[in-house]
Amino acid sequence: MRLYPVIAIGMLAITDAFVNQALGVLAPDITGSLGVSTGALTFLLAIQLIAVGVAPFAMSALVRGRPIRAAVSIGTGFVWSIATFAIAFVHDIWTLGALLLVSGLANGSQIALHSPLLADIYPPAVRGRVLALYGTAMPAGAILSPLTVSALAGWLDLDWRAVYAVLGVLSLLGCLSASRLRDPGIGRYDDVASARGLLRSRTLRRVFAAFVAYGMLLVPAATFLSVHLKERWGLDTDARGLFSACCSAMAIVVLTTLGRRLDSIFQSDPRRVPAVVAWVLTGSAVAFAAGATAPALPLSLAAFLVGLTLTPLIVPMITLIMISVTAPGGRSYTASLFGIGLAVGGLVGAGLLSTVEKAYGTAGAVAAIALPGLVAGLIIASTSRTIQTDLIPVREEIINV
Repeated sequence: MRLYPVIAIGMLAITDAFVNQALGVLAPDITGSLGVSTGALTFLLAIQLIAVGVAPFAMSALVRGRPIRAAVSIGTGFVWSIATFAIAFVHDIWTLGALLLVSGLANGSQIALHSPLLADIYPPAVRGRVLALYGTAMPAGAILSPLTVSALAGWLDLDWRAVYAVLGVLSLLGCLSASRLRDPGIGRYDDVASARGLLRSRTLRRVFAAFVAYGMLLVPAATFLSVHLKERWGLDTDARGLFSACCSAMAIVVLTTLGRRLDSIFQSDPRRVPAVVAWVLTGSAVAFAAGATAPALPLSLAAFLVGLTLTPLIVPMITLIMISVTAPGGRSYTASLFGIGLAVGGLVGAGLLSTVEKAYGTAGAVAAIALPGLVAGLIIASTSRTIQTDLIPVREEIINV
C-alpha cells in the first residue's frame, strides 16, 4: 500500500490547523495590537465558521464529475497558507476578517474532498486503515500547532506577527509536500449501478442522525472539559495543555493500530462495523460522564483520557460506513452535509450544556451531554440491519484482479 497519498492529504489537514490554533493562543496579543475588543474577534471567528459551513458545498459543486479533487485540495491549501502568512501584516480588523474569511472558505476542501479522494485512491480492502491513518491528522495537529506557537512566541520570544509569518511559511512547505498528489478518477473501484442517495438510503439517513447526535457530545465536551479541569481541580494552563497532548498522542497510537483490524472486520462482515462504532461512541460518552463526576483527580483524568482517546476514532469509522454506501459522485456532497450535521449538533449541544450548567454546574453539564452520545451509539448500531442492502459493490474487474 502506497503511503504517500494519505500522508500528503493528512499534511494538508495539519497545516489547516495552524491558523485556528494560533488564534486561540495569540488572541489577546492580536486584539491589543489592533486596538479591538475580544468580542470583535469572536464575531470574525463566527463569520469564519459560517464560511467553513458553506464552503464544502461550493467545493463539491466545483469538482462535480471531474477528477480535479487533488488539484483543488492542494490549491486551497496554498490559499489558507498564504492567508496565514498575510495575517502577519494586517493593521486593521477588517483586513484580518477578510483573511479569516478566505481561510474559512478554503477550509471547505478538507471537509468535502479529502475522504472521497482517499476512497478513490485506495481499494475498499484497505480503506479502514487509510481513514484511520488520515484521522491521526487531527490529534497530530492538536499537538504540533500549539507546540509550534508556544515555541515561537515563548522560547524564541517572537511577537504575534512574526509567529504568523513563520506559520505561513511552514504551512506552505507542508502544502508543497503534497504537490505530487493526483486524482485517480471518480468511482475507480466501485460499481455504482445500485447506488442510492441520502434520501433513498436508510443507512445514510441513520448515519446522518447519529452524526448530529454525536456533535451534541463532541463540540461541548471539547469546549468545557478544560473549564472543568480548571474550576474543579485547579489545573493551570500548562498542566491542561500537557494532558491534552498526552491524550492526542495516545489517540495517534490507537488510530495507527486500529486500521488493519477495522479492515478485517469490514471485509469479513460489514454489519459488524456499526456495532464497533456504537461501542466506541458509548464508551466515549460514559468516559466523559465519569470524568466529570469522578471524586478524585486521578480518576477524573483517567476517565477523560479514555474519552479523548476514543473520540478521534469515531469519525474515521463513521466515514468508512458513509463511503461504503454512497455513490462515488455523491461522496463530496454527503461529506459536506455530514459536516453541517456535526456543526448543528454542536450548537444544540452547546445550548443544552449552558442550560444544564446553570442548574447543576459544569460537572453536571458534561455528564448530561453524555446522553446524546448514547443516543448516537444506538442510532449507528441500527444501521447493521441496513448496511448490507445499501452497500456499494466493488467493480467486478477489481475483484478478479
